[in-house]
Order: sequence, then C-alpha cells, then structure tokens
Amino acid sequence: MDDMDRMGSNAENVEKRNKKQKKMRDKNDRRSNRRNPEFLCMGFQKCGTTTLFEILRQHKDVVLCRDVKEPMYYRVPCLWSIGRKWYYQRRYYGHITAEDPRRCGEVNAGLTFSGCAKKICHDFSPDTKLIFMMRNPVDRAYSSYKYFLARGFLPKGAVREDQKYGHAEAFDRYVHSVLDDPKQEGRIMRQRLNYLVFSQSRYYSCIQEYLGHFPEENIRFVFFEEFVRDEKAACRDLFGFIGIGEDESVDCSIRANEGNERAVSDAAAKKFQIIKGFHYGFYEFAALTYWLPGAYNKFKGYYDRERRESFVSDGDKSAILPQTREYLEAYFADEVRGIERLSGRSLKSLWYPTEKYLGKAQNQSSEVCPGKVPEDAA
Repeated sequence: MDDMDRMGSNAENVEKRNKKQKKMRDKNDRRSNRRNPEFLCMGFQKCGTTTLFEILRQHKDVVLCRDVKEPMYYRVPCLWSIGRKWYYQRRYYGHITAEDPRRCGEVNAGLTFSGCAKKICHDFSPDTKLIFMMRNPVDRAYSSYKYFLARGFLPKGAVREDQKYGHAEAFDRYVHSVLDDPKQEGRIMRQRLNYLVFSQSRYYSCIQEYLGHFPEENIRFVFFEEFVRDEKAACRDLFGFIGIGEDESVDCSIRANEGNERAVSDAAAKKFQIIKGFHYGFYEFAALTYWLPGAYNKFKGYYDRERRESFVSDGDKSAILPQTREYLEAYFADEVRGIERLSGRSLKSLWYPTEKYLGKAQNQSSEVCPGKVPEDAA
C-alpha cells in the first residue's frame, strides 16, 4: 500500500472514530438531560384532575409534559416495550433539561389503572411526590357513569335503559346489574378499565398499591369538596408540597372539563371514540403536529366537526336516587375507612353525615359539602 492509500485509510478511520465519539457524547448528553417527573398527580377520574392541570400549567415554577395532559405510557402496558427513553426524551419530557430549575410533573387520572403501580414503583424514585385527588365516591361514580355514557363506553343495555328511564333510574339499574352479580363484582379491580364507574371510586384499594415504595411524607391526599370550597388555600398547600412558592398570576378559580354533555346517539358516541383514537395516535403519540402540520390541521378540522355533531348539552339534571346513594355508600364504606386511616382524619362530615356513617339513620340522604361544586367535576 503506497503512502497516499495509507493516508486515505487513516483519514477514514479518524472520521469513523470521530463519528463514534460524537455519537457517544450525544448519547451521554441525552442521558444527563433526562428529567423524571418530580411529582405525579395520580387521579382519580372525575375528581378535578383536569382543573388541577390547568392551574399548575400557569405556574412559572412548574413544567408539565408537552402537548397533552395525560401521557399514555404508564396507562397502556403494550407501550412499555418502546422504553422509557422514548417517554422521557423523544416525546413528553424532551423539552426539559436537567438544569431547568422548574419542578417537572405529570397530572394523569389514569395512573391507578391495573398494572400502573408496579411499573411506576419500579421506574420512579421514592422521593417522587404523589398527589391523589378524591371526592365523595358515590358522587364520583354517578358523574363517571354520565361521562362514559356520553362516550359510548357502557353496555348497550345500560344505554337503552338510560334513554328510557333517564340518568337517575338507569344508573340505579346499572349499579345493581353489576354489584349484585358476584362474578362481575369480583372482576372490578382485576379488569378496572371495564368497570371504571366503580373501580375509580375504590380509592383505598388503588392507593395501597403505592404504599411501601413511597413514604407517607411524599403522599398527599386532596379532597375535591375542600378544593372547590377554597381554591387558593388548597393550591397554596399543594404548591408547598410540590416545593414551589405562590404565583400571583395563577388563576385558581378555573373549572375545566365539567362534562355536562351527552351523545346524540350511542352509535355517534362510539364513532367519535374511534376518531378520537386516531387523534390520539396522530397528535398525542406520534406528534404529527410537528412532522406533518398541514395534514394534522386538516384532520383536526374533521375531528372538531365530528365532535360538535356528536354531542349536545345534557338536559337531564336528575340527582342520584336516595336508595342508590344508600346502596353505594354501604358498598364503598370500607374504602372510605381505609382512606381515613391513611389520611389520619375523619371523612364522615365531609362525605357522609355522622349519623348515617355510623349506621344510625339509614333513611337519611348524604350531606352535601358547601361550596362551589359543579355537577360533574373534571
């Protein structure tokens, strides 16, 4: 090999070595810039998590995942195969560097679904702050029923009965059809996505899956009734728990995703959910808003039109039947007592009247906590 050939070969080797070193540096840089969320608001559905999200995103010392409220990574086990590197760097938290002084967090009402706790306990440090938002479990169940009814998630029989009898009586029938059936009742916590009306009110059963990995001082319980009674005080307490100061520019009186709507038909609800699935795939997962903005904008226009045509204002404002409330209060009683033990406080004056909670006046209805409580919470 002559000198010219050797020089050329050496230059190629140097170039390859430089490329390899640059690749390693870039990889190390990405690793050093990765940020785990330092706080997680774990839910529950229809307990005000969307409102909390809208409040936190205003705060100058908080940064949340980009584009969406609820990343699906931990909620959908089949996504775990893509790896946390994608979750943190390429999609939801790639815009946050290790040097960013703001507190990084996630507000996700679905992190108490089946399997989430085991994965989160493995991936997150015990120093991570956990926030659980809860409301009267009976009110949450009724709100959830109307929410999922509008989105075509309930059995056809429940939909037909709601059209025939209205929300209150149809809800009573749906409750008994599930809870009076031992096989279905036994599947509630094993197949939570199929029974979200009930499983997401089983607060204690869900929360205890996180106990032991996260110390008590890093877990905060937020009760919706108190949250809406004095938003500023509740937010001040949460800011301190997260480790940030007050921000006077934050509007704590926001109400988001109250959900007082119904589908024009069950078929329209199911069709829109399919469209919404494509919307999630395009926008929230693949982020086509960045890569193909023109195509995404066309689809978004179609999505918005379908949404307007699929839903109307829900004129059925009927309150839950007293007998349904009494039945569900008994069903959720052990869950409530579990939360009382974890929180170290009594909830009988917040969620149930003292006499009824102790079983001394079973014919009375539940006490309503004073304050600005919307019919259907976010």
